[in-house]
Amino acid sequence: MFAPTLSRLLWFSFALSSTLVLGESRFVSTSGDDTAVGSESAPWRTIQHGCDELKPGDTLTVLPGVYEEKIKVRVSGEEGSPIIIQGRPGAVISGKGVKGTDLIHLKDQSFVTIEGLELRDNLHVNDGSGIRVEGHGSHLEFRNNRIHEIRGKDAMGITVYGTDKARPVDYIVIDGNHIYDCDPAKSEALVLNGNVSHFQITNNVVHDVNNIGIDMIGGEVSTTGDGTKVARNGVCRGNKVYRCRSNYEDGYAAGIYVDGGHDIVVEDNIVTQCDLGIEIGAENKGTVAFNITVRNNVIFHNDKAGLIFGGYEKSTGRVQLSTFSGNLCYQNNRHKEDHNGELWIQWASDNEVKNNTFIVNGSESPLAQISVGGEGNTLSDNHYYTDAGADDAFFLYKNHDVNGFAAWKMATKQESGSVFGPKEVKLPSVE
Repeated sequence: MFAPTLSRLLWFSFALSSTLVLGESRFVSTSGDDTAVGSESAPWRTIQHGCDELKPGDTLTVLPGVYEEKIKVRVSGEEGSPIIIQGRPGAVISGKGVKGTDLIHLKDQSFVTIEGLELRDNLHVNDGSGIRVEGHGSHLEFRNNRIHEIRGKDAMGITVYGTDKARPVDYIVIDGNHIYDCDPAKSEALVLNGNVSHFQITNNVVHDVNNIGIDMIGGEVSTTGDGTKVARNGVCRGNKVYRCRSNYEDGYAAGIYVDGGHDIVVEDNIVTQCDLGIEIGAENKGTVAFNITVRNNVIFHNDKAGLIFGGYEKSTGRVQLSTFSGNLCYQNNRHKEDHNGELWIQWASDNEVKNNTFIVNGSESPLAQISVGGEGNTLSDNHYYTDAGADDAFFLYKNHDVNGFAAWKMATKQESGSVFGPKEVKLPSVE
């Protein structure tokens, strides 16, 4: 009845092919010449020239040095013959003083891998990224890149916009990247938006940005002209996200956010020191986030709430048919005044919350809150604790205070198999 299994997600291998057909090995160096042949002994000078010369199966190696340019990848690989653009340690693309919005831009390209580059100094940006994908495309991989100093407004790290209504951006791997010191507000540091399907967001580190860390979005008509084209069929796993806080309005940026997507697994992530921990929502009216599995995440020391799901008001979308299990939410009440609960359920129905641990200090912050519109969900087999004790544990139910764990169970008519008591936890390090 609730969330999907991986088989229901139509899971797949991201391998490009069991047999790779390798082409030429090409090289770029700061001491090279674009009239040269592009070999390691006679490299090209600019990455853009190197990209323009590539054919399916070719690998372009960027040798150490600082390259002040912005790149448009205008070529695709083929199945079994991808194009690979890779940086050796010390290979830096800097946008300092270079016109343009994105350090690396791809539109309607497929079978391209970009890995091992440092991307920095994209300054005074108004809607730009370190790496940006638009249109459609397939089998794109972004691995082990370091992206920072993307500054301005809507200055993002990695952005995948599926803007083609008919053809998605699909089979995407975003793995092992380090994104920090960026200004994505009012956008996101790492985002998939629109017609995007079959993705893996894994093992990335995202921190010190002024809005949401990782976001998977659907329902924004401005992206494709069709709000039904959403981020879907993917996994967000093993990421570390910290110090992602919004610099506008009241500051409600989640470390990891699914906004209107469906058939997505969010698991084994660490989120700390953000406004909110992990949020599953649907901001656009008529949009439903569904079949989301949120499991085995560690969510601790965030400012205002730990695990949140549901549309944030009656006029927005909903969250349905999703499962939240095995998560640890620990002391997510660092903000001096605004405490919304280790668990906060908003406009949502037919979801299941089970086998989670919720721990908070004192009796002034709610262990859990169910807002109006969040009553139609199932809670069971959870573990709650506050050092204030069971009788003074504080909850919120439909805008009313509920004092005591027994009173919470009675008010909600939920929590079969749930217990209250101390529990030893070990918090992970993120730095």
